[in-house]
Amino acid sequence: MKREIINGITYLEKKGLIKGTWGNLSIRVDNKVYITPSGVPYDILKEEDISTLDFETEKHIDGLKPSSEKALHLEIYKNFPEIKAVVHTHSLYASIYSALRKPVPCYIEDQAQIIGGDIPVAEYKLPGTLDLALEAVKKFKLGVYGILLANHGIVSIGRNLKEALIAAEIIEKSANIAYNVELMGGGHKLSEDDIKWMRNLYIASYSKNI
Repeated sequence: MKREIINGITYLEKKGLIKGTWGNLSIRVDNKVYITPSGVPYDILKEEDISTLDFETEKHIDGLKPSSEKALHLEIYKNFPEIKAVVHTHSLYASIYSALRKPVPCYIEDQAQIIGGDIPVAEYKLPGTLDLALEAVKKFKLGVYGILLANHGIVSIGRNLKEALIAAEIIEKSANIAYNVELMGGGHKLSEDDIKWMRNLYIASYSKNI
């Protein structure tokens, strides 16, 4: 699992979704949560640096000090047992929408399928706090796999790491598209019925290949 964390960070860096130490990633396996450590530049991150937490007690088992956003990851796992990976980034266009505190409209089909519709904004709370984690959980209860944190960044989730990584990438792509669509005078959002149909198809069928 620690190797998977490294691979996930490498993927996010290659996609330009994280810079330096800004962002974090975790995987839950049974009663353990593997999470990126606090303050370690990702280009020098080693497997032994990855922090391991006991899910039930939240105690640090091994590795370096866990990410300051560990509460965010743990609260998501507590509330959504089917979710096995969480990704947090500060990607550019999504962060613009988070600063505007404006949801990303659902203009494109992959956003409908993988995220589940408009990308909502969680109310602003200080980073690393339980309050921030609880606000994020509220938005994930809408049934989406990606949200914005006001004036902060994004969080994506998945039933496995690959799905959470793809969701993070789709959030940034969707924000980029929405930004440019709105610059050009606005577009046509997908209907709620069409979004629901595509999302159900993704969950029931297409996502099984991920």
